[in-house]
This record gives sequence, structure tokens and C-alpha cells, in this order.
Amino acid sequence: MAATMDATALKALLQHTYFDNVDGARAEDAVKAFTPDVHWQHTQVWAHDGHDARHTDSLHGQSALCDFLAERVKQMQVIRITHQVDEVVTDGDRGAFRARVVGPDGSSKGFVGWVELRDGLLQRYIVMPEHPGA
Repeated sequence: MAATMDATALKALLQHTYFDNVDGARAEDAVKAFTPDVHWQHTQVWAHDGHDARHTDSLHGQSALCDFLAERVKQMQVIRITHQVDEVVTDGDRGAFRARVVGPDGSSKGFVGWVELRDGLLQRYIVMPEHPGA
């Protein structure tokens, strides 16, 4: 059954459960924001370690996502980027957000996301750079 979530709750789920744990290299805690059967699609926002906006990862399932993030968060620790959710809108069991990746020098790159919710968790997560090629 789909669950509704207001913008404040969705922002907290994205920022505190997902992104803060990604930034802290805690993949096992980050995936707690997602359903077991999550569809996760991510087009690279901040180029690093051979990954750039030409690369999109598409994963299915919380276990596959945890394995992927366990490796990727190590790379992000080296380049010291963090994530900041700026705006969230919701409509029942779906929503969208604007966020940014922030580098250690304060520079940032924006990205946008679409999410679908089930049982208070993210069941579909799609992210892409706000300004591809920038």
C-alpha cells in the first residue's frame, strides 16, 4: 500500500537517513531509506574516479544498493563531498527534490530527483544533474 508523506518528512528521510549516512560512509544505514525492492537510478553529478554525467547506474533491490554504496562511499570520503537537500515537494505517495553536492572548497553542483514512496520508504529513486555538462 502506498503511503503519503509530507515535504518535511520526505526531506528528513532524504537528508538524514540517506544522504547524511552516505556522507558518513555508512552504506548499511543509508539503505534504510529504501524499500527492499527499490528501483534506484543515479546519473553522476560530481565527477570523480572515472564517473561523470555520462554515466548512469541503475540498481534493483536494497541489497544491490548497499553493495554498490559500500564501495562508492569510500571514494566520496577521499574527495570529501557532501549532499544538501534544498527543496522538496510531495503529492501523496510521490515527490521531487532539488539538492546539491558540495565540495570541500564550498563549490557545489545541483541535482534533481524524483521519488515514489511505499510504507514510508523510497521505492523508486531517480536522480540526475540539474545542469548536465556544467
